[in-house]
Amino acid sequence: MQKQDGIFAVKKTFQLLSLMASHNGTLTVSQIADHLQCSVSSATRFLQTLQEQGYVRKNQQTGHYELNYKLYSLGSRLVRNDPIVEKLRPLAHEISQRFDISVNINTMLDKNAILLLPVSRFYNKDLDFQVGEIAPAYCTSSGKAILSQLSEDELNLYFDNLQLRSFQGNTYTEEGLRAELQAARKNGYAVCREEYVSGVFSFSFPIRDLNDHLYAFTLIMPMRRKKEIFQPAILKEIRSRLKEVI
Repeated sequence: MQKQDGIFAVKKTFQLLSLMASHNGTLTVSQIADHLQCSVSSATRFLQTLQEQGYVRKNQQTGHYELNYKLYSLGSRLVRNDPIVEKLRPLAHEISQRFDISVNINTMLDKNAILLLPVSRFYNKDLDFQVGEIAPAYCTSSGKAILSQLSEDELNLYFDNLQLRSFQGNTYTEEGLRAELQAARKNGYAVCREEYVSGVFSFSFPIRDLNDHLYAFTLIMPMRRKKEIFQPAILKEIRSRLKEVI
């Protein structure tokens, strides 16, 4: 019974952290208990334990609990110690400065692309992502680059219960996406033409590490610069540089 109670507490703690990340500082303890489907006293104990460990703080003005920055610190260390990110970081900065574009390093989290390293060179309010932010994989070049490397069984699992939402007026179908992923696998890169953010073009190269984890190296630019950057010679050069680094 103690083991089951411990597993229950761990599950509720992670659910609590996720809930607070979405509604940070806006929920009362009673509302948190309702979301977690537990008693107010249990929710209070969870919050107080997290406060003792430095993950949560209590707002003295509102009486609500808020996430502290300890989770952000842990996430930063996780990314900093990722060997692929560290190998690609210098190249990302070099490419960004050379072409005056933004370069991202991403991986997958569930059915989304998650940002691990942004090297920004231009501002777009809809593209102002921070480390850890996610976007649907099916409408980002980074997500499609990673998806192009999955097996048929893995792709079937990805498409299972997937809701294809339109962001810029594009109509997505599973058949069309599968064809695009097949082309990306053949070409060695995936593209995104204003599918998630208006006025932005990107292309991404898939990367697989020794542990079979998948990443994407993404070049991002305004649509007006697509013809200037998206050229066979540049694609070939960057693919070659990535092979040298990895």
